[in-house]
Amino acid sequence: MYVLQLSCIQIAIALLLFTQAKSTTEERFAHTNGMITSCIASERFALLTFRSGLSDHGNLLSSWKGDDCCRWKGIYCSNRTGHVVRLDIRGTDCRSGDGPWQVLAGNISSSLLDLQHLHYIDPSCNNFNKIQIPEFMGSLHKLRYLNLSRSNFIGRIPPQLGNLSNLRYLNLETLSYNIYSTDITWLSRLTSIEHLDMTGVNLSTAVHWLPAVNMLLTLKVLRLSFCLLGSSPDSLQLTNLTSLETLDISDNDFHKRSTPNWFWDLSGLKYLDISFNGFYGPFPDEIGNMTSMLELDLSVNNLVGMIPSNMKNLCNLEVAIIAVARSIKE
Repeated sequence: MYVLQLSCIQIAIALLLFTQAKSTTEERFAHTNGMITSCIASERFALLTFRSGLSDHGNLLSSWKGDDCCRWKGIYCSNRTGHVVRLDIRGTDCRSGDGPWQVLAGNISSSLLDLQHLHYIDPSCNNFNKIQIPEFMGSLHKLRYLNLSRSNFIGRIPPQLGNLSNLRYLNLETLSYNIYSTDITWLSRLTSIEHLDMTGVNLSTAVHWLPAVNMLLTLKVLRLSFCLLGSSPDSLQLTNLTSLETLDISDNDFHKRSTPNWFWDLSGLKYLDISFNGFYGPFPDEIGNMTSMLELDLSVNNLVGMIPSNMKNLCNLEVAIIAVARSIKE
C-alpha cells in the first residue's frame, strides 16, 4: 500500500514538472466563461511582425497590444490548443469601389508561415499597394478559407495556391482586371473547393481553364464574371460539376452560339447568370430541365425564337430576366 501511495506522488510530481516545462513555450492559459483562451509566444511574435509591415490608417489593429493575442481584434484561437486559427482583418466597407474603404496598407509578411494552424484568412477590402499575391500563401496547407478580394493586388496569381488542397472557399475578386492568370490548371488541385470567385480576374489568355474548372467536383459556387473569356473555346462544357448551384459567367462578351452541351444539363443549378455575353441562337429546350432554378438571368444576349414551353417546369423559379434592350418572340 505504501508503494502504491509513493507511485501516485511520483506521478503527481511528474505531471507538475511537465506542466511547468510546457509553460516555457506557451503563454499561460486564461479561462473565460469556461473556455480557454491563450496566446503562444511565437505566434504573437509572428503577428507583431506581420503588423510591422502594415500602415493602419483606420486603427483596425489598435487592439494588437498586450500579451494575449487571442484577445486582439480579428484574431481567433483554438479553445483547445491556443493556436491562432483565424485571421480576419478585412476592411470596413466592401460594398463598392467608392469611398474610403481601404483600411490597411503595406505588405504581407511571410511571418504568417509561423501560424501553421491557420484555417481562415481574410484581408479583403484593404490596400496592399499593388503588390503581387504572395507565393508563400500556398504553403499554409491547413487553410480552408481565403478571401483576397478587392485588396489592390496586381500581377499574376501564384500557381502555388493550388497546393491548398483543404481549401473550400477562395475569393480573388478584383477591380479593373488588376490580377491575371495565363494558366489556371492549378485550380484542378483544389480538390475540396466549394466556392470559387474570380470576378474581374483577367483570364483572356488563360489556357485550359475549362478542363481545370470542370475537375472541381465539389464546387457549389462559381463566379467568373468580367473575366474577358470571350476568346474561350466554342464548347463550354461543365458537365462534371454536378454539385454546382450558382454559376455566374456574365459580362464576358462571348458572342457565341448557344448550344445544348454547355451547362443546361446541370439540373442542380439554382442561380444562373449569363447576361451581357452576346450569346445568340435559339433558346435551348434543355432549359426546362433545370427544375431547381431559383434565379435566371439571360438578359442582353441575342437569343431568338420561342421561349421553350417546358420552362413551366421551373416551379421554383423566383426571378427570371429574359431580355433587356433586345426583342424576343414569346
